[in-house]
This record gives sequence, structure tokens and C-alpha cells, in this order.
Amino acid sequence: MSKQVLFFVTEFPTLSETFILNQITGALDLGHDVTILALKKGNTTQMHADVTVYGLLEKVVYVDLPDHKGKRVLQGMICGIQHPIQTARLLNTKKYGMITKSLQPVLVAQKVPKKTFDLVVAHYGNVGLVASILQDQGLLSGKLVTFFHGYDVTRTIEQKGAAFYTFLFRSDTTLLPISDFWAKRLIELGAEKEKVRVHHMGIDTRAFPMQPLEAVQPTLQLLLVARLTEKKGISDAIHAVQFLQNHGVDTLLNVVGDGEMRDELEALVHRLGLQNHVQFHGFLNQAQVKAQFQASDLFVLPSVVAKDGDMEGIPVSLMEAMAQGKPVISTVHSGIPELVTHGETGFLVPERDAEALGQSILDYLHLSEKRKEKMVAEARVKVLAEFDIHVLNCNLFQDGV
Repeated sequence: MSKQVLFFVTEFPTLSETFILNQITGALDLGHDVTILALKKGNTTQMHADVTVYGLLEKVVYVDLPDHKGKRVLQGMICGIQHPIQTARLLNTKKYGMITKSLQPVLVAQKVPKKTFDLVVAHYGNVGLVASILQDQGLLSGKLVTFFHGYDVTRTIEQKGAAFYTFLFRSDTTLLPISDFWAKRLIELGAEKEKVRVHHMGIDTRAFPMQPLEAVQPTLQLLLVARLTEKKGISDAIHAVQFLQNHGVDTLLNVVGDGEMRDELEALVHRLGLQNHVQFHGFLNQAQVKAQFQASDLFVLPSVVAKDGDMEGIPVSLMEAMAQGKPVISTVHSGIPELVTHGETGFLVPERDAEALGQSILDYLHLSEKRKEKMVAEARVKVLAEFDIHVLNCNLFQDGV
């Protein structure tokens, strides 16, 4: 039975959030009618091909939430003139908490599509909180589910306080952390255990078929696909290349992605004299990324807790690598151990330990071919069993969560 589904997100489109895109396209593939409500407009010059294939930009309603406080206040005043009673109710800080001071509930209320929705899928806790407030005021219909990914349970809490989600937790919203790690954190923050259900992000495993495990190349080809931001631990991967070079393993680290740390990371490569051993590819399209996967020997992602508290969920790039039969090495961080089992489906090392990362790469290289084949085979089975987007989407949109 077809449903009216609203996806309420922070920004759209966003290259780094393929996990949300996979849910949206999955809902459409299952025959549901989809509307997207986004606080801000994302980058439309560099976006996933599916945004165009599915005509998703035509389905988006933008709130155009201003970053500038003065502009936000001005818009809030206009709302107060046009809808005084509604605005006053949405500014009830005592009931809804500190988020009212951001004026988000007031400004979003003006852009909520005038439809009756069966299901509202909110991504990130702050967005879910706004949705729960709008539902409380009768401005948004449908069963609300809120996904928690990482920063919304760490950095947001550090900035806004432990009581920030109090109203959301008291509402009828189903809370969907993407890992057991974040489920425990939500319960610690006061969420009722009965309302918390782990729902993984996933990938289209059919788009990442198993590749035969080839012999390691004379120059070891490492691949890292990520946004160039602190929590991805890319500087540790660069230092691990130095470790490998010092241990006689000629290595090339291919870094795919862009972000705010690119200049800093390129400067580090130059300081270490690794210009011939680390290559930054920037943004690549899906076909180019797949070619990078096929050409690689090992996939690395040494995620860390950033200085501002930001953390991973369970990185999709790790799932993609494992699905294709690429050996993976990551860190004991957030929900990653729920995907990668050390010594069985990959290797895990402590955060911010480039030497341990380099040593694990050496350890993998010293495994027998039979042991390597067993590891990558078990890794694919893990992804198929627990992180297949088609199964996850059926649970979300058809069977309930």
C-alpha cells in the first residue's frame, strides 16, 4: 500500500549523506510518494547521480533557514505578525526547550507542505525535535521516526546541554539510533528504552558485487574515501604511510573526497616528504570511485573523536568496501565494531595510533592467501546480513520499525 512519506533533513542534496539518499530512493522504488523538507539547500553542482535520475530536486521544499542571527530574527518577526498565536505557541521555551530560541520551529512551520503524511522520517535529533514540536501543535501529521547518527548525540549535547531532547523523548516519536553504541547513549540521556530501536544505515549491495581477491601489487595501493574532516582520521592514515615506507613497503594512499582539511592534509604530506606516496583525488563520481575500489589492495578509515566531540555513526564507505571484498582496517570507534570484527571481517586499531594502523596493514599482508579470502568473504556476509538497504527499507516503510 502506497504511503505519503516526508523526509525532513538538515540539507539536501549532500554528497556525504548517501545513506539518506538510499532511503529516499528506496521509498520511491517501493511505490511510496515522497516529499523532502530541507532546512537548507545543498550543493547542486556536485551531487549523486540518483538525485537527477529520480528527479529529487523537484520533490524538495526548502525552509532556507538563515545562518545569520539578525536575518533569522527578522523572519521570526514577520511570522509573528502574520501568525501571532501560532508563533507564540512555538516559542514556548518552558515546554519545548532551548531549540525555540533558534526560531527553527517558527520558521519551519511556514514551509511545512500542506499534505497528510503517513510517515515522517527525520534525520538527526535536532530535526526530529522540530518535527515533534510541529506535530504537538497539529502542524505536521504522520508517524514520526527520528534517526540519530553521531554528532547529534555528542556535539549537540555538548553545545546545548543534556536536556536538549527532553520534549522529543517525551513525545510519541520512535527513536532510531543507527548503532547499539548510540542507542545506549540515548538511554543514558533519558530516552525510554521502549522507544529506542536500532536501525542501521545500509548500502545497495547489488551495486557493489564481490570482486576476486587479487595478489597485492608491488606498490601497495591503499584507499580512503571520506569527507576531509577531522573525525575521519586522515592524518593518521598519512602517518601510517610513512610507517610502511620506513618498513620497506612501497605504498600509495589514494584519498577520495574533499573538505575543510584538504589544505592542512596536503601540507602534512609535504612536510613528511610523501608527495609520491599520497594522492588527493578530490570529488569523484560514482563510476570513478568504483574504479578506485577495484584498483586498491586495502581500504583504510582510521576514524577518531574530533576535538569538538563529533563522532562517526557506522561509515557507509566501510560497508561498500566490505561488500566488494576489499579488506578493511579501521578503529575502535563509535559503532564501527558492530560492523568490523577484529581479526574476522577486518582489523581494528586504537584511535589516533598511526603506528598500530601501519602494523595492522603489515599483519594483513603477512596472512596466508586462504586466511585473506576467508576474511573478505565473511565481511561480505556481514554486510549482506545486517546492512542491506533493501531489507532495511522494507522494514522501515512496509513492515514498520
